Amino acid sequence: MADFHLHHINVNVDDLDAAIVFYRDVIGLPLDPTPDQGFRSQFFRLGPNQQIHMNEIADVHQYRGHFCLVAPDFAAVFRRAKAAGAIDCKPWGRVRRLPSGGMQMFLRDPSGNLVEIGSARDAAIDPSLFADELVEPKPGMYRMAPGAAVGAHESP
Repeated sequence: MADFHLHHINVNVDDLDAAIVFYRDVIGLPLDPTPDQGFRSQFFRLGPNQQIHMNEIADVHQYRGHFCLVAPDFAAVFRRAKAAGAIDCKPWGRVRRLPSGGMQMFLRDPSGNLVEIGSARDAAIDPSLFADELVEPKPGMYRMAPGAAVGAHESP
Protein backbone atom coordinates (compact mmCIF):
# COMPACT_ATOMS: atom_id res chain seq x y z
CA MET A 1 0.00 0.00 0.00
CA ALA A 2 1.31 3.47 -0.88
CA ASP A 3 2.12 5.90 1.89
CA PHE A 4 -0.40 8.62 2.54
CA HIS A 5 0.72 12.23 2.57
CA LEU A 6 -1.02 15.46 3.48
CA HIS A 7 -1.99 17.57 0.49
CA HIS A 8 -3.84 20.42 2.20
CA ILE A 9 -5.65 21.61 5.29
CA ASN A 10 -8.90 23.54 4.84
CA VAL A 11 -9.52 26.43 7.23
CA ASN A 12 -12.69 28.51 7.16
CA VAL A 13 -12.46 32.12 8.32
CA ASP A 14 -14.87 34.98 8.90
CA ASP A 15 -12.63 37.67 7.36
CA LEU A 16 -10.24 36.57 4.62
CA ASP A 17 -8.32 39.86 4.60
CA ALA A 18 -7.55 39.58 8.34
CA ALA A 19 -6.64 35.89 7.87
CA ILE A 20 -4.19 36.71 5.07
CA VAL A 21 -2.44 39.27 7.26
CA PHE A 22 -2.26 36.76 10.16
CA TYR A 23 -1.04 33.70 8.23
CA ARG A 24 1.31 35.66 5.93
CA ASP A 25 2.66 38.37 8.27
CA VAL A 26 2.43 36.81 11.75
CA ILE A 27 3.09 33.14 11.00
CA GLY A 28 5.13 33.84 7.85
CA LEU A 29 3.49 31.57 5.25
CA PRO A 30 3.89 32.42 1.55
CA LEU A 31 0.81 32.89 -0.63
CA ASP A 32 0.18 30.29 -3.32
CA PRO A 33 -1.78 30.70 -6.56
CA THR A 34 -5.49 30.31 -5.79
CA PRO A 35 -8.15 29.29 -8.32
CA ASP A 36 -11.52 31.04 -8.51
CA GLN A 37 -13.84 28.82 -6.49
CA GLY A 38 -16.88 31.09 -6.53
CA PHE A 39 -16.18 32.36 -3.00
CA ARG A 40 -13.33 34.34 -1.43
CA SER A 41 -10.32 32.13 -0.79
CA GLN A 42 -6.53 32.16 -0.57
CA PHE A 43 -4.09 29.25 -0.65
CA PHE A 44 -0.85 29.27 1.36
CA ARG A 45 2.18 27.15 0.50
CA LEU A 46 3.63 24.66 3.00
CA GLY A 47 6.78 23.26 1.45
CA PRO A 48 6.84 22.03 -2.13
CA ASN A 49 3.66 19.91 -2.13
CA GLN A 50 1.34 21.01 0.67
CA GLN A 51 -1.06 23.89 1.21
CA ILE A 52 -3.54 25.52 3.54
CA HIS A 53 -6.77 26.38 1.73
CA MET A 54 -8.28 29.43 3.44
CA ASN A 55 -11.96 30.05 2.67
CA GLU A 56 -14.12 32.96 3.78
CA ILE A 57 -17.07 30.81 4.83
CA ALA A 58 -18.93 31.19 8.14
CA ASP A 59 -18.29 28.17 10.35
CA VAL A 60 -18.00 27.01 13.94
CA HIS A 61 -14.44 27.11 15.30
CA GLN A 62 -13.23 24.53 17.82
CA TYR A 63 -11.67 25.58 21.11
CA ARG A 64 -8.89 22.95 21.42
CA GLY A 65 -8.93 21.38 17.93
CA HIS A 66 -5.94 22.57 15.90
CA PHE A 67 -3.30 21.79 13.31
CA CYS A 68 0.43 22.16 13.85
CA LEU A 69 3.04 23.89 11.70
CA VAL A 70 6.77 23.48 12.35
CA ALA A 71 8.32 26.92 11.87
CA PRO A 72 11.84 27.39 10.52
CA ASP A 73 12.35 30.26 13.02
CA PHE A 74 10.23 29.62 16.12
CA ALA A 75 11.49 32.70 18.01
CA ALA A 76 10.61 35.02 15.12
CA VAL A 77 7.05 33.65 14.98
CA PHE A 78 6.85 33.97 18.79
CA ARG A 79 7.83 37.66 18.63
CA ARG A 80 5.37 38.46 15.83
CA ALA A 81 2.56 36.47 17.50
CA LYS A 82 3.15 38.13 20.86
CA ALA A 83 3.13 41.59 19.23
CA ALA A 84 -0.15 40.67 17.51
CA GLY A 85 -1.69 39.38 20.78
CA ALA A 86 -2.27 36.01 19.11
CA ILE A 87 -0.70 33.60 21.64
CA ASP A 88 -3.47 31.67 23.42
CA CYS A 89 -2.34 29.86 26.59
CA LYS A 90 -5.83 28.87 27.77
CA PRO A 91 -6.50 25.64 25.83
CA TRP A 92 -3.06 23.94 26.08
CA GLY A 93 -0.95 26.04 28.44
CA ARG A 94 1.97 28.38 28.03
CA VAL A 95 4.67 28.26 25.37
CA ARG A 96 7.07 25.46 26.28
CA ARG A 97 9.97 23.25 25.36
CA LEU A 98 8.69 19.70 25.11
CA PRO A 99 10.62 16.75 26.57
CA SER A 100 11.49 15.82 22.95
CA GLY A 101 13.41 19.11 22.64
CA GLY A 102 10.99 20.87 20.28
CA MET A 103 9.18 24.08 21.17
CA GLN A 104 5.38 24.42 21.21
CA MET A 105 2.96 27.36 21.29
CA PHE A 106 -0.65 27.91 20.32
CA LEU A 107 -1.97 30.88 18.37
CA ARG A 108 -5.57 31.94 17.82
CA ASP A 109 -6.23 33.39 14.36
CA PRO A 110 -8.60 36.36 13.89
CA SER A 111 -11.54 33.98 13.24
CA GLY A 112 -10.91 31.86 16.34
CA ASN A 113 -9.08 28.90 14.75
CA LEU A 114 -6.30 27.45 16.90
CA VAL A 115 -2.89 26.88 15.28
CA GLU A 116 -0.01 25.11 17.01
CA ILE A 117 3.46 26.31 16.09
CA GLY A 118 6.35 23.95 16.78
CA SER A 119 10.08 23.93 16.21
CA ALA A 120 12.48 21.25 15.10
CA ARG A 121 13.82 19.20 18.04
CA ASP A 122 17.33 20.52 17.53
CA ALA A 123 16.40 24.16 16.83
CA ALA A 124 18.52 26.70 18.68
CA ILE A 125 16.28 28.82 20.93
CA ASP A 126 17.56 32.04 22.50
CA PRO A 127 17.60 31.40 26.29
CA SER A 128 16.08 34.87 26.91
CA LEU A 129 12.79 33.57 25.46
CA PHE A 130 12.32 31.50 28.65
CA ALA A 131 12.19 34.69 30.78
CA ASP A 132 8.97 35.79 29.04
CA GLU A 133 5.78 35.43 31.12
CA LEU A 134 4.12 33.48 28.28
CA VAL A 135 6.82 30.79 28.37
CA GLU A 136 7.26 27.91 30.82
CA PRO A 137 10.80 28.19 32.20
CA LYS A 138 11.38 24.40 32.30
CA PRO A 139 10.64 21.66 29.73
CA GLY A 140 7.44 19.67 30.15
CA MET A 141 4.08 18.66 28.78
CA TYR A 142 0.63 20.13 29.28
CA ARG A 143 -1.27 17.85 31.64
CA MET A 144 -4.95 17.43 32.36
CA ALA A 145 -6.35 15.05 34.95
CA PRO A 146 -7.83 11.89 33.37
CA GLY A 147 -11.55 12.34 32.88
CA ALA A 148 -11.39 16.06 33.61
CA ALA A 149 -14.29 17.85 31.96
CA VAL A 150 -12.95 21.25 31.12
CA GLY A 151 -15.49 23.53 29.47
CA ALA A 152 -14.89 25.14 26.10
CA HIS A 153 -13.56 28.38 27.52
CA GLU A 154 -12.30 27.39 30.95
CA SER A 155 -8.66 26.78 31.72
CA PRO A 156 -7.66 23.69 33.71
